[in-house]
Amino acid sequence: MAQTMNHSPGSIVTCRSRQWVILPSENQDVIRLRPLSGNEDEIAGIYQKLLEEELEKIESATFPLPQATSVQDHAAALLLMDAARLLLRSGAGPFRCLGRLSLRPRPYQLVPLLMALKLETVKLLVADDVGIGKTIEAGLILAWQNLLEKTTF
Repeated sequence: MAQTMNHSPGSIVTCRSRQWVILPSENQDVIRLRPLSGNEDEIAGIYQKLLEEELEKIESATFPLPQATSVQDHAAALLLMDAARLLLRSGAGPFRCLGRLSLRPRPYQLVPLLMALKLETVKLLVADDVGIGKTIEAGLILAWQNLLEKTTF
């Protein structure tokens, strides 16, 4: 029994125990998929013939509704919303901040932010080599402090 699901670009589906976004494909025999929480390097293709022979299975994705007791207060709700938004942004394209400036922080650029999170009063000297991204590191810390100021009552 062949699947008759509509595989239109932009649809969110489940395949191989992961959620994917269907991308446009020039080849009608291939369905291109990008992981919902992945990046351009993880794009996969599935031949229609594998679906017809039921060797692969693509289903519409379903997500559970959030539980009312999982968020304790307004600040936690804002952090949860920002985390979900940034997770999807990372999967959909580069990390976007500072208006129209587009950047994707590298893992080592998050280290000063993690160090700043542990400090009561942030006093941190960022001293890296030239071109490593000290401005990006400082911007991440400032964005985090700005978020804290908005969420404290």
